[in-house]
Amino acid sequence: MVIQVQTPGNFSVKPVQYKKVQVQWTKEQLMNAFKSHDKDGDGKLSMKELKQAFKDLGSAFGFYRAKKALFLADTDNNGYIDITDKELEDLVDYAYDCGYKVPA
Repeated sequence: MVIQVQTPGNFSVKPVQYKKVQVQWTKEQLMNAFKSHDKDGDGKLSMKELKQAFKDLGSAFGFYRAKKALFLADTDNNGYIDITDKELEDLVDYAYDCGYKVPA
């Protein structure tokens, strides 16, 4: 008895392509990223600077994230995030919980 096996004429093996693994920003990286957005050097992050920082982290909703961050981290209610005290830590904690990934 003879068994015939038919294979498709256009059968080919394609190499497996692996996706690049993206890692989450560390809290230290986030802290440095936010500090670098203090463009006027006043030691505070304004709404405009926060919005740009979140956009640079990859947020599609920079304004929303900045507004929520300001609400959560601006403990003295002056409209700014002070990058020299606990407000920055609260901001970093919020951004870290958002799960931003370092661009591959």
